[in-house]
Amino acid sequence: MTSTPRDVPETGDLLVTARWRERAVVVTVAGEIDLVTAPELDEIVTGVVDERPEVLVVDLRDVTFLSSAGLQVLAAAHQRLGERRLRVVSTSHITTRPLTSTGLDTWIGLFATVDEALAGASGPEV
Repeated sequence: MTSTPRDVPETGDLLVTARWRERAVVVTVAGEIDLVTAPELDEIVTGVVDERPEVLVVDLRDVTFLSSAGLQVLAAAHQRLGERRLRVVSTSHITTRPLTSTGLDTWIGLFATVDEALAGASGPEV
């Protein structure tokens, strides 16, 4: 995958894009995921899950804040998709720490890059 510039929105805003890559969908998120913005993320993720991708990759590398509301969106997506189908890309303690401290990383694979998440090349078996 070629890298493209990513825009990080102003504080308090959320930018979410979804792109199909064969039978997988990559949802790229930038900005703050909090009580105000989590419903927007949930709406997009739910729409993607309804399309039944084989794998859903959520790229959180440009997320500047991840609240429990954002974790709930990820947990709900995991439940709807079933085992081994949700993968999260995270390279920052801002997003990795909440996932590991709550134990969500035992259900949801964590990866350093989108390509690794799509390939399942590293991190927990997903």
